[in-house]
Amino acid sequence: MRIAIIGGGAAGMTTAYLLNNHHHVTLFEKQPILGGNIRTLNKNVTDVDLDPTIQLDNGVIEFQQDKFVLFHKLMKKLGVRVEPIRGGSTTLYLANGQYISSPGAIRDSQLDLWERIGAYSKLLPIVFSYCTFLHRTRNPGDWQNRPIADFWSGHRWRTWQRMLLMYAYSIPYAQIDDVPAEVGAEILRQSGYGTAWTRVVGGVYSYFESMLRMFRGEIQMNAQIDAIHRTADGVLIKMLSGYTHTFDKVIFAVPPDQVLELLADPTTNELQRFAPWQANHVTTIVHTDTSFYKRYGVNFFTEFDLFEKNEGRDGGYNAYLNRLCGLTDVHTPHYSLAYNLEEWIAPKNVVHRQNHHTPRYTTEAFRSRQEIIATNGINQTYHAGAYLGNGLHEGAVSSALTVSQLLDGDTI
Repeated sequence: MRIAIIGGGAAGMTTAYLLNNHHHVTLFEKQPILGGNIRTLNKNVTDVDLDPTIQLDNGVIEFQQDKFVLFHKLMKKLGVRVEPIRGGSTTLYLANGQYISSPGAIRDSQLDLWERIGAYSKLLPIVFSYCTFLHRTRNPGDWQNRPIADFWSGHRWRTWQRMLLMYAYSIPYAQIDDVPAEVGAEILRQSGYGTAWTRVVGGVYSYFESMLRMFRGEIQMNAQIDAIHRTADGVLIKMLSGYTHTFDKVIFAVPPDQVLELLADPTTNELQRFAPWQANHVTTIVHTDTSFYKRYGVNFFTEFDLFEKNEGRDGGYNAYLNRLCGLTDVHTPHYSLAYNLEEWIAPKNVVHRQNHHTPRYTTEAFRSRQEIIATNGINQTYHAGAYLGNGLHEGAVSSALTVSQLLDGDTI
């Protein structure tokens, strides 16, 4: 069959790879590079003033070792090397100038014995709230069609977990309470002490390079699609140039808010399923500025530092890339990835700025997830994307595998 895949991010490229040996696949990507929210400097992102021997990720960075089962099986299938990293270290910097460190951050710090005891004591109320949260969310059947705010417990715990969800999905802090519990509860339950993380050696885009070496289909970059029509016999993709491509099937691997923009003939059910999805546009910055840590009197950076702003009404994060991306040279500048902290970063210290388009996860939009999955194949149309799973890379890979199995493609 002739199959069109719309979108060259993780879900789209993985689907193309899995169908590669069985169908004629054409992938359409409207950007000049592949990767979606995978942005590896000196790989798929080349317009950057950075030592060419260094690869830094300005987007997806790390993966849970024991929870991202399909992702790690895919890496093994591709022959892509992954390695453990110390990714469980976090400090929450409060708007009042104080801070609370995770056990991993306390372990890695240079505090003396009494300072460590004091740091651990600050965690006791949060540990209690975490245990309460685990109890409240023990039954996944209770998560459906409910916002994560229904399960919060404890003020400091709520602040910390809002921040972690903000990091995971880059959703503005003020909108976190409406994140579906089906997404938020799962990742927060897995965020306790002892979670193991991995990174892709050479940057996340390395696994795209491996798939591309084996891919025999066609890829159209800077693809400007005017409209997609479905017929009883196939699919017509009309380009803005006026040219029309003909396919047997189409797979949408784009953020869900873009589906209706592309469809010329959406059904009533498709309108109902996709209309609630909205775009989430965010900017992340790779930088070398550490000056904003001075206001807290610290000189140690954890892997994921979380910052309250505007008297607790807003927040941002700073991820320390030297550890997360495998840079160990003590003379290397301190590279970090920041979200919603741009006003704290000196322009001269900005290495790269990247814009991302992700789904905005709301309880209303997420109600349609299972219906979208169940209707794969109807009207010659299929859907893949992280939003059909856990909203992270494992969701992207699992959705690609689902579509591949429906179309008699490869497994992982």
